[in-house]
Amino acid sequence: MKIGIGTYSFGGLESYLGLGPTLLEKFQKIKALGYDTVELLPADLDNDIEDIKAWLKETGLEVTSIHAEPSEEIVKKMAALGAKAVIWAGTPFNSKAEAIEVAQLLDSMAEMAEPYGIKIGYHNHNREFFFDEGKTLMEHLLDNSSKCYLQLDCGWAQFGGMYPPNFIRKYRNRVIAIHVKENDRVVGPGERPASRHDSTPRKSPFGNVKELSLEERKAILEKMQTRSRNERFAPQCRIGAPESNIDWKEIRKALNEQDFEAFWVVEREGFYDEHDVCLADDCRWLHENIE
Repeated sequence: MKIGIGTYSFGGLESYLGLGPTLLEKFQKIKALGYDTVELLPADLDNDIEDIKAWLKETGLEVTSIHAEPSEEIVKKMAALGAKAVIWAGTPFNSKAEAIEVAQLLDSMAEMAEPYGIKIGYHNHNREFFFDEGKTLMEHLLDNSSKCYLQLDCGWAQFGGMYPPNFIRKYRNRVIAIHVKENDRVVGPGERPASRHDSTPRKSPFGNVKELSLEERKAILEKMQTRSRNERFAPQCRIGAPESNIDWKEIRKALNEQDFEAFWVVEREGFYDEHDVCLADDCRWLHENIE
C-alpha cells in the first residue's frame, strides 16, 4: 500500500506566507522519510508545472491530490501532474439547507472536472458532524450529492464524535481518500458552525502577502501557530499508541469494502517529538501494520 503525506505538514502555513522550504526541498524530505505520494497546497502550484513534474520524477513521488477550492485552472494543472482529485479543504455551512447548497455546488464542480479525469472531494473537520434535522451536516451533504467524494479526516471525525469505520461503511464508494491524523479524545462538533451566508466579511490572512514585509509575515505566522497550538491537536499522540481511540486496521477493512482503492494521506498539526521523527514513525507504522 502506498502512503502519502501533504506538503501542509512541511511548512504549510509558512508556504502560504511565502516562507519555509521550497517545493523541491519538501519533496526530497518526504521521500527521505519513506513516503510514496504527496498531496499539494495551492501555493505549491506557484511553481511551473514542468518543474514540478521534473521534481516528482527526481524524487520518485506521485501526486494524488491538492487541498484547494476547485477551479478549472487548478483541475487542469492537477490533470497535467497525473493527480486523482481536487479536495476542497472546507467551507462554511451550518444547516441541512446549506449542506444541500454545498452539495449542489460540489456536483457542478465535479461536472466541470470530469473531462479532465479529476474527481472532486470534500475534506471534513469536526464541525461537519454538527447535527441538524436528525443527521450530521456531513451526512446531509453526501446524501444530496451524486458526484462529490469525501476525503475523511479520521482524526477530526473521531474528535467530532463520529466513528470513522462506520461512516466509511455507510458511504461505501464515496470515500476517495482518508487523512491519517491521530486522536486521543472525543470533544464533539462544537457549537453550530458559521453560516455560508454570514454577512461578516472573512478576510484571508494570505490575501495580500506579497505586499507585506518579511517581519509582518513572520508575525502573522507566529500568531497563527500560537492559535493552532492552543486550539487544535496539540500534540497529536503517536500513531497506534495505547491512548489512541482510532482503529486504523478497522478503517482499512472498511475501505477494502469499496470498489476502488482510497488513498491515504498523513497530516500532522501537533507533534509528540521532533517533526521528522513523528512523520517517519507515522509512515513506518502504517507500512508495518496496515496491509
